[in-house]
Parts: sequence; C-alpha cells; structure tokens
Amino acid sequence: MAKGGPTGCIGKACQYVIVDDDASCENGSGGCTTAKLLDAELSGFHDQNLIKASRKIQEILNSIPADPHGRSLALLSTNFGALLAWVDHTKTVPRNKGVRPTDDDAKIAKALRLKEKIAARVGAS
Repeated sequence: MAKGGPTGCIGKACQYVIVDDDASCENGSGGCTTAKLLDAELSGFHDQNLIKASRKIQEILNSIPADPHGRSLALLSTNFGALLAWVDHTKTVPRNKGVRPTDDDAKIAKALRLKEKIAARVGAS
C-alpha cells in the first residue's frame, strides 16, 4: 500500500472538491480514486508491457512519503486525464462552495491549475 496516507476513495461514488488550495473528497458522482494500480493477469487488454508498466508505476507511488497533513494520495479524473493529488477525506465542503468533477471543463482546469496546453484546449472548445 502506498505510504501516501490512509486508503480514502473506494468505489465509484467518491468525488473531489477543490476549494482554493485544498482538495477533499465526498460522496458524489466519482472522479476521485485511490492512487493505486492493480495487478492483474495477462489478457488481451492487459498485456505484458502494461503489467510491467503498472508495477513500475506502483513502485513509484509506494515510494512517496506519507503526507505530513494526513491526506490520502488520490487520482483526480478529468476529461483531460488524471491528476495525482493529496486529498483530505475528513473535511465537509458546503454544496455551494468548491469545484467538482460535474463542473465544466474550464472551471475544473482553472481549479486544478492545469498547465497552459490544457487551458488553451479548453478555450478552443
């Protein structure tokens, strides 16, 4: 298990909420998952190259020191890809605050501070 704090997001209903410089999770529509790659047997959709890559990536994730603030390491899913982030599973964010995965792409890109290429792609759509 990754050193990045306790297991937080389990299941498809966990969603992230970004408020200023903080990320937290709550029950919702998904978009936040534990930063863990699964180990699976060889198959037509999970070949030897993917098995090897998954194991290497998981080794990297396991090497990340625990967060001093007790947050969990998570993958935040967007329409652009996934972002590795420290997420607090103890905070409650009011429904009228924060950016969630159900918000529009531009708002999500801004809240997650995605790099310029992504921001430009959002502006072009």
